Parts: sequence; structure tokens; C-alpha cells
Amino acid sequence: MNIAVISPQSSHWEDAHRAASILVKAFQRLGHKAWLITSIYHDDQLAVKEEVVEKSKRGFVEVENDVSGVPTIRVLSSRPIFQPNIVFRNFVGILNEIDKQYDLDVIVVFSSFWNGPEEVAKWIGVRKSLLSTGEISKRATFVFVPIYTTKFPISRPIEAALRVMWSTLQLPEILRNADLIVVCCQGEAEELRLYRVPSEKIIESRCWIDPNFADLIPSVDKLRHVENFDFYVSYIGPLDEDRNLRGLVKTAEKLSSIGNIGLVVAGSGSAKERFKREIRGVKNLVLLEEYDMRTVASVMKWSLVGMDLSYFEPFGIRALEYLYAGVPFATSPTSRAVWHITNGVDGIHLEGPEDINGLVNWISTLIRDPELREEIGVKARRKAEGLNAVKLAELIISKAQR
Repeated sequence: MNIAVISPQSSHWEDAHRAASILVKAFQRLGHKAWLITSIYHDDQLAVKEEVVEKSKRGFVEVENDVSGVPTIRVLSSRPIFQPNIVFRNFVGILNEIDKQYDLDVIVVFSSFWNGPEEVAKWIGVRKSLLSTGEISKRATFVFVPIYTTKFPISRPIEAALRVMWSTLQLPEILRNADLIVVCCQGEAEELRLYRVPSEKIIESRCWIDPNFADLIPSVDKLRHVENFDFYVSYIGPLDEDRNLRGLVKTAEKLSSIGNIGLVVAGSGSAKERFKREIRGVKNLVLLEEYDMRTVASVMKWSLVGMDLSYFEPFGIRALEYLYAGVPFATSPTSRAVWHITNGVDGIHLEGPEDINGLVNWISTLIRDPELREEIGVKARRKAEGLNAVKLAELIISKAQR
């Protein structure tokens, strides 16, 4: 099969964006041809020069050795001044050209609150009409991965208002035209059922572990950066205002008071430079800015625990990779990782993103009781061992072939 996976941008750190690349890898593992179709941006930075795509005759370019790490097609796109999200330009026409060249069998579209899903829904609607009149012999299966939530930081009221408008005007038509809707947890499924989506359209799956990451975990050694610590905990992900970076600094400071314990932060983002200024003098906090999957796998595998203190995280699938590595995970209820963690079994639910004391007390307990840490780690590994993204790819293919 020929499969397009569409996302507003590519990313190494943001779960909602990097999941698209993970799914491309999973389809490839099954022997299918798959491409990531995305904007000119990677982690909010230009991945290709805008003029390169502007000058292309059909509005897209296929990029060799793309920064995303998977076969990638980058399309005409922009970041409007008064909108927070990336916009694909003339995407119905571009998708038509891509389909002519690659003869797509499945189109998977990621995330809500941007124009990609609505443009694909329009295109699919036209293809359905053409199929019914016999003008075409087949059409692609439309799979939507909404990563949908009605919860949003109240500190950004304009963006929240735009999301409400999108949910009212665009989402119903997208859900109607989608053949399959993939949700990450029961909470997301319940929110979408308010739109009267037939239950047979919805698949709930937590199979989001990167197959390349799963291959690396057994063999990665501990990094030299952390050899001076007796233990370390870690956060891996974006460095932006939603991630409670001040909370990470406070955690490192509290950890230093209970022993030789480090905090390793791996990530990048819009608040990175401010974060670097804040951590000057915090000797037990190590920041790893450059992305390397082996480094990320090592940071996870050798962590005492993983953590997410985010004020807002709509997907939270990084927690699953920690569990796969046998590492307990602490999450704020404001991160969707809370749906992936069983409180007191394979990690803990903190009282909120500012519950630094609760986090540090739990870490202290695990240090004092290594058998408890081992027991939780075994349960974490057991929960996640069957959650490779290849399983989700298999499920999508089986549904598309019916």
C-alpha cells in the first residue's frame, strides 16, 4: 500500500507531531510505502527554504535525508500572524497532485485545530462523489488521529476561542468524512462521542512506541554526562511555556538537598534560551539540546524515574516509552500522560504541575526502597511491551483493506 501521513510540522520533541513520523516508520516495517506530508517547519524552525517549495510547480517537494528521519514531502505552508497554528496553502490541489504521483491508498491526518484535516475532508468528500458516479474506481481511506481535547490553558483566551470555533464549524464535517478515527485514551473517545460519531469508526489505541526506539533500548549504555550522579531523573520533550520549566528547576534544587541526584532534561523549544539562563548555577541539572535517538533512549533507560510537569500536554505518549524502558513515570493531571499511567502501579499521578514536593518525596521513597523501584519498573515494562506502533499500523491496514 501507498500511505500518506499528514502532520502540521515534524518534530523530535513534541508528541503530537513526532507521532506522525513514528507511524511512517511503523508502516515501513510492514513493507508498505509511506511518506510524511508536512509543512516547511520542523520543531518551529525552517526545515527547507520557503522559496524552494514556492518555486516547485506542484506546490510540494520530496526531501531526501529529511531532518524528520523518514521519507518526507514538504508542502506550501505558512504561519499566519494572528493564528497560532501552521496553515497548509492550496492543499486540496496539492493533495490531488500528490495522489496522482503516488496513488495513495491510505491518508492518515494528525491533530486538531489546524486546516489540514478540513482540507483532506473536503478532498475525500469530492472523491466519494466521483466514486459514486463511476468517474474514479477507488479512493483513499481517510484515517483521522484528532489528539482532541477541550481542556486548554486559560492564559491564552484568543487561541482557546479559535479552538472552540474550529470544533463547532470544522470538526463535525471532518468526523463525518473520516473512515476511521484513532484516539489515544477513553477520555478522548468520550469527548468525540458528543459529536455522535458511530462507535464502529473509533479505535482506541496506545500503540505509539517508536519501533526504532524499541530496538535500541536493550543495548544502550549509560551516558558519560550522568556518571557523577548516584541517581538521576529525567524529562524529555519540548522546552516551551506549557512545560512548566520553572518546575523543572525547582525539582533539581530540591533533589540536590536529598542526595547526589541529578535531573537530565533533553529537549528544545521556544523557551530554551530562557531556560538555559535559569539553570546557570544549578549544578545537578544537565541539559541535552541536540537530538539523537540513541541518547534519548539512554537517558530514559538509566533514569530512576521519568516525569512530566506540563501545564498542558494533549498526547503524552513519551510516558509509554519510559514504561517500555522499565522506568516508572510521574505525571501531572494536566498532561494526557495521566491516562497512560496507573497511579501507584507503574508510576504516580501528582496533585498538579506544581506538586514538586509530592514528586521529590516519591523519588526519595524509591531511592530508599530499591526493591519497590524494581517492582514498579517490571510492571511498567509489562504494561508497555505490547505497545509498539507497528501494531497500530497493522490495525489501520486491516481496516483499510475491508
